[in-house]
Amino acid sequence: MRNQANIPMTEPPVQFRKLRITLRYLLQGAADQDPRYLVPLKAFEFAANLHQGTRKDGVTPEFMHQIDVALYVRTLSKSLMYPAETIAAALLHDTVEDYEVSLDDVANRFGDRVAHAVKRLTKVLNGRRLADEEYFEAMLDCPIASVVKGGDRINNQQTMLGVFRLAKQQEYISESETHILPMIKAARRRYPEQEAAYENLKLVLRSQVQLLRAVHAAQTLPPTDI
Repeated sequence: MRNQANIPMTEPPVQFRKLRITLRYLLQGAADQDPRYLVPLKAFEFAANLHQGTRKDGVTPEFMHQIDVALYVRTLSKSLMYPAETIAAALLHDTVEDYEVSLDDVANRFGDRVAHAVKRLTKVLNGRRLADEEYFEAMLDCPIASVVKGGDRINNQQTMLGVFRLAKQQEYISESETHILPMIKAARRRYPEQEAAYENLKLVLRSQVQLLRAVHAAQTLPPTDI
């Protein structure tokens, strides 16, 4: 839900500043114990320099989305095959599609595994928009992208009420049911090492869809006297 105007923030909200500091120090602490976490730490700094605008509500810093997805993915770390690289991909998943960043640049900076995941998470590549079937089928080729996409959709659904028009919200819900949940189920069978992570993603996504449908139904009900 990036604001295409990309208006810089003058004074980021307190919650954003707190979460940004929290994630950075979590990654720094992890990197002090395990050098593999230098990859997401560097990805954090790289993405923070790019995502300087606001989201579509015109208030929330754009980078809040990447922070939220990365923090969520971090809670799944013990169930992930490549936890450090998955957090890095969560931070970088919009960079190629939204900015002048090449996949070669991502590979050179953060490694081939992260670049492979970012490619699978990029729907518009070299001016070509992938069909939904092609996009989600390719995602199954990557244990990292299949997790990050679930976290990305969870955050988008969590923040779209009051921002997206009703029809757009319904499109997101429909895509979650038609493509994302089936992709996660298939990925769970392909990567059984990550079964707990996929089960978590499924549970949250299904709960969100049910709640959003209930909210939409309530909005269409005629007023009643109590």
